[in-house]
Amino acid sequence: MLLSAEHLNKQYTERPLLRDVTLHIREGEKIGVIGVNGTGKTTLLKILAGLEEPDGGTVTRGRGIRIGYLPQNPDFDEEETVLGQVLRGVTDASAAEERETREFEAKTILTRLGITDFDAPVGRLSGGQKKRVAMACALATPTELLILDEPTNHIDNETVDWLESALVRYRGALLMVTHDRYFLERVVNRIVELENGELTAYPANYGRYLELKAEREEMRAASERKRQALLKKELEW
Repeated sequence: MLLSAEHLNKQYTERPLLRDVTLHIREGEKIGVIGVNGTGKTTLLKILAGLEEPDGGTVTRGRGIRIGYLPQNPDFDEEETVLGQVLRGVTDASAAEERETREFEAKTILTRLGITDFDAPVGRLSGGQKKRVAMACALATPTELLILDEPTNHIDNETVDWLESALVRYRGALLMVTHDRYFLERVVNRIVELENGELTAYPANYGRYLELKAEREEMRAASERKRQALLKKELEW
């Protein structure tokens, strides 16, 4: 088990965002988190990445697990260069061969994401370009778990196709939020839906999730009809 989140609770206002949420992430799983805006998806990702604390519950990460996190709105050192930002974590003491390899990989990923001025200060980039640099940071760093918040924002269709292939090939586990249903369909093998503070898991891609949810809602509606019928009979007696 890479990560276990048990009975998470989180509340900012009177309405709780997360209510007794439990999620387990295993090696190789690719999970899509869905739900309408404002349901707490980003908050859940931040808690799992260790960037925010829950009000209740626990998050247990496997020993030595490395997590890459892509935020919706990256916060960078504005004076740092693009390449320097992506290579953060590669120390000066690292072997020259390792640093050279990491630098080559970083430049390759940046280029595929449409960023070619590696020496540009991050502060000069647009919001969309910063998101691409943040994506490169996540992809270029060795990890066992990638947590991505809206990875397809600010990138064109060609880049989305490349990113899709990269995530399909990625050997670690993936947890991501995206509104791109076609991307979900092709990349993930499990859907979790956050609704009214509760998390429901579906062992399926997006297309199969729609079928399973429809079946679940029909069963719920049938149970409610049966309950109403019994209540009516009791009232008639």
